[in-house]
Amino acid sequence: MEKIKVKIYPNEGNELVEEVAQIFVSEIQANNAKNRSTILGLATGNTQLDVYCELIRLYKEGKVDFSNVISFNLDEYYGLPPDHVNSYNRFMFCNFFSHINIKKENIHIPSGLISPDKVKEFCEDYEAAIKAAGGIDIQLLGIGRDGHIGFNEPLSPEDSLTRFVELNPITIKDAVREFKDIKLVPTKAITMGVKTIMNAKRVILVATGDHKAEIVRESVEIPPRSEVVASFLQKHSNAVFYLDEAAASQLTRIRKPWTLESVDWKDCNVQARALDYLLRTTKKAIADLTEEDFKANSMEDLIKTISLNELKDKVIKETSKKIVKELPSKSSVLIFAPHTEDDALGMGGTLQKLLENNEVACVYMTSGSSNVLDFEVEKFIMAKLSHSKHLNDKDGIEKDQKLVDEILKHIKNRKESQFGLPDTPKLTTIKTVIREAEAAIACNYFGITQWEFMNGATSEKVLNAINKYKPKYIFACGDMTDPNSAHRFCLNSILKAYNQLSEKDLPELWLYRIDSDEYTPYEADMIVPLTEVEMERKIVGTMHHQSQSYKLQGEAKGLGQRIVERSKYLVDTLKLYGVNEGSAFECFRRYKKK
Repeated sequence: MEKIKVKIYPNEGNELVEEVAQIFVSEIQANNAKNRSTILGLATGNTQLDVYCELIRLYKEGKVDFSNVISFNLDEYYGLPPDHVNSYNRFMFCNFFSHINIKKENIHIPSGLISPDKVKEFCEDYEAAIKAAGGIDIQLLGIGRDGHIGFNEPLSPEDSLTRFVELNPITIKDAVREFKDIKLVPTKAITMGVKTIMNAKRVILVATGDHKAEIVRESVEIPPRSEVVASFLQKHSNAVFYLDEAAASQLTRIRKPWTLESVDWKDCNVQARALDYLLRTTKKAIADLTEEDFKANSMEDLIKTISLNELKDKVIKETSKKIVKELPSKSSVLIFAPHTEDDALGMGGTLQKLLENNEVACVYMTSGSSNVLDFEVEKFIMAKLSHSKHLNDKDGIEKDQKLVDEILKHIKNRKESQFGLPDTPKLTTIKTVIREAEAAIACNYFGITQWEFMNGATSEKVLNAINKYKPKYIFACGDMTDPNSAHRFCLNSILKAYNQLSEKDLPELWLYRIDSDEYTPYEADMIVPLTEVEMERKIVGTMHHQSQSYKLQGEAKGLGQRIVERSKYLVDTLKLYGVNEGSAFECFRRYKKK
């Protein structure tokens, strides 16, 4: 079924990143020993950032020397100056080149400022430079939600070389988070072509998160076609997809392995996975499943191993056992949230139950300031100025008016600029203060008396928090889908710290979800039913994070809508499993120390 080599790694931890980084290190070491250059094709993005961080670590430990490396980046937005906060040039220098000993003259990144009449010549020169260097030894890639590699959008020619391109609407929409306004997202770019990439001696495509799962499946399992450009890599003799479990979740061998090979139908986990697939595929309640449903989905051997009625009874009972009637009491509970609204959004109902008879502390791991829109800042500074005027505080009025003028001028300049401007330090500080104030208000609403900002989600700080609060139970966001990778980074820091704890008095670690779909009844280890009042308070508590209640252009849903839709999805899924009572639930998965 898979037409290209695929390697799958655990969602948690750095195993994937470490292996990819080691491939680069081994290639560089081998070439250095022969006194020849290593030619690297590099990409930008959060997934690649993890690889670069690992390479920087290895460099600082003296395990790799980049002095004889020549690099060629895949692409750049057309029109962006190299120092723009969202330019790929700036990304590469801030996150990689400035931390290693690569020679500046060996760095090649497409320019976004080439005049239109010089673009064709520039692209030809870029191809010539790659050829003159000896060709790319290893090409690192990510993959877009539409299957693009580099900026080779759907329908890109297979024989294309470095060129000027128009960006796909999906690509533009996905960039809104960085540019804040769809009007500021560049619509053109310069990119290496498909043939340029295919000419590399070795290609490594890294994809993480379940938001990439479907396009990964299409790229790997369906024959090459221009609609999904990444599928052309099937024709490469040395290309490999490196995936985490989330990105691999839609592959046939993961989703329904029984269609490819014989499986052990006596294995309870295999039975549960198969039935979960069947329920969600047929949309039939478990009581309504027939032998024909199993036969139509290549599962006839399952009901030969265990009778249909016995299987139904078994799954209904196991699901019922996961529904908890009472939560722990008189215990210490520590909740980690990547952003200030995440605890309420992911487990706001369970949070209310825990607060009834436990010591609960919340730790917010990042400020989330980049997700605050400018008009929230305008409201804040205007309110501050108005307050000074009401107090007739002349010094305060003068100081606040100066701040208002400075901030509004920057916001005006940002709107008038072609591709936007980064936040100033003062703007970032105000956005952080807004998030902190919203967190304080939400905590007060729920009755949380212990909360803090971590200001940097490192494993060391996580350990400090655990040692400070000494929890018996820890709750953490288990999402692996986050366009900014904050959830992934925070979770990895938590797991790294947790795995260092001694077995004595080891707290239980429970994972909740926010951006991904709720854990299914098959995946969950604990299902918490919520009352209508608890659900209503969850929504209201989440809405206290007002700066996050508005939709960024290009984003699908506001917070309240997300809660309602996720709740309905989970209720409908539980009904398939025979759980017909309850109007709202939250699901959790137990993490076991490795």
